[in-house]
Amino acid sequence: MNHDARVLFEDRIQDEEDRTWAWRALETIRHHFPESDHWTTGGVDKNYIDIRIGAKRLQNAKGIPAMFLSVDQNRPCLRLNARYAGGESRLIRAGTATIDTFEAWLATATSLLADNQRLMKGEGLNPSDFEPEFTDGDDAPSTAESGAVNSLAADREPGPTNLILFGPPGTGKTYHTVNEALRILDPALLSNSLSRGELTAAFDKYIENGQIVFATFHQSFSYEDFVEGLRATTENGQIEYVVEPGVFKRLCDRAIQGVPASDDPFDKALAAFREKLEVATNGELLMPTSTGKQFTVRYDGGRTFRITPQSSQDTGTKYTGNMDLVRQLYRTGDETGIYYLSYVRGMLSYLKKECGLPASAPAPTVAAGRKEFVIVIDEINRGNVSRVFGELITLIEPTRRAGAREALSVTLPYSKTSFSVPGNLHIIGTMNTADRSLANLDIALRRRFSFVEMPPRPTLLEGITVDGIDIARLLTVMNERIEVLLGRDHAIGHSYFMPLRERRELPLLRYIFRNKVVPLLQEYFFEDWERIQWVLNDHRKDNGFRFVIRPSLDIARLFGSQANISPDDNHWKLNEKAFEIAASYAGIIDSEVARAVTATAGEPAADRDGDTDGAAGAA
Repeated sequence: MNHDARVLFEDRIQDEEDRTWAWRALETIRHHFPESDHWTTGGVDKNYIDIRIGAKRLQNAKGIPAMFLSVDQNRPCLRLNARYAGGESRLIRAGTATIDTFEAWLATATSLLADNQRLMKGEGLNPSDFEPEFTDGDDAPSTAESGAVNSLAADREPGPTNLILFGPPGTGKTYHTVNEALRILDPALLSNSLSRGELTAAFDKYIENGQIVFATFHQSFSYEDFVEGLRATTENGQIEYVVEPGVFKRLCDRAIQGVPASDDPFDKALAAFREKLEVATNGELLMPTSTGKQFTVRYDGGRTFRITPQSSQDTGTKYTGNMDLVRQLYRTGDETGIYYLSYVRGMLSYLKKECGLPASAPAPTVAAGRKEFVIVIDEINRGNVSRVFGELITLIEPTRRAGAREALSVTLPYSKTSFSVPGNLHIIGTMNTADRSLANLDIALRRRFSFVEMPPRPTLLEGITVDGIDIARLLTVMNERIEVLLGRDHAIGHSYFMPLRERRELPLLRYIFRNKVVPLLQEYFFEDWERIQWVLNDHRKDNGFRFVIRPSLDIARLFGSQANISPDDNHWKLNEKAFEIAASYAGIIDSEVARAVTATAGEPAADRDGDTDGAAGAA
């Protein structure tokens, strides 16, 4: 690394011991992996430098990193490239680890990268060996290197992804599920420098095509919603309970077939059926049951269709049919558990005769030719995970998937059918650590998933200032205080402040704090307003710059002079005027900075000891 690059890297690290830690860590990695290549991204003109460790040829613009050495919150940290380390990033940070514990981390890293050892076998190149020395942005395999990535993948057994992105609110967990899903379904998209809008459009297309299913867990979400359950229906005046597949089982059934909706003959027939309905009288089609009785059907898409028997037109009797059961009858021929069987048979016959559905269902695609499928589970820890997954806890394990050497299947409790999870179905979940700590998550679930931490990234806010307020520093300082008071699981994510990249205006910062940050702190601290004051540094500000203030109460006026009442110590209110003043936000970083900002802006100084006139908004 040349002199300018070294100076820039060290300037971002405040503590001299941390600088020593970073260089000793690099020396230890070089000693452990003498053939690894080291290169940098960023540059002097971009005001940042990160160091990559992996394999990079001199003639290629980009390399394939196995490790990253970067500076976050003024401290160097090392992490693994989760893509090549079994989904684990294993972050280690100066100040929390000595060189001795770093050796233990390196041993773990070596084990996690065992299947991708070629990534650490380059030519032993250093940053100064490359021309230019810096590359732009994150590294991704170039066209010339794609063969190397493919050969690495060929060296290990292909397996399904069970991944959970975890972190505090606002750190981009749901945002990154788009990238993770596309990495599985179409990795070339991520190496083509597409915009976020283009990636989202591709994600939506896969949802429409049935290769991605998005679900959100909540406290009422159950096994019956996820796998299968009973649904009450009536036929001939009698109540019957029928088995309905859940969102996960339906996706498993599609994954076993291995074809997306655009290639599925049944889905094609349904599209033709809907086209007929669009031009039909009253949006209904007439067809016979298997016994020759006439009935009309109304279908708006989705899983159900409305049935009106011709014999009951006058009485208005209607039934609800399930299109999943029509699909089941077509694929398996099994009539077990099918309600309104004669209507289901009639619907299937119509699809075959009028909508181009082949007479027989095609055999499932062989494993090698199946498409990949992804279920994204947002807020996975908000549901009762053990109850929702049930026996899937065992079946989702990669070695227990259908077709694996140690494959398992179970008999489902409602349908009594054999069930297994196919290997081409991938699970991506997100987990909000403010709701529930990773340590408290079901240990059986933890063992079957890889976890990638998504911490706040103030570096994404670097260079953003609003009326002289350094937003990256503002977020960093608040999170440092929260970590002391509550722990790192309750930090504030960078995404709350990302709109400031486009509009660097005080009214927008006010909106973010008043409607996002302060309510989040209220939730974190259970209305402990004194601690909220500590996070916002209010206890060290002049009173006019405090977001949270303790109002004075005239007990004698309220209750009379003879009432011996002590005011409630927990009586606080929000100072709405403070949200309008730039110095209030600058004071979060440092109370002296607030006075400097005030002087620069020409704002009147606030009385340190007096209350603020006009403060409103009971907290």
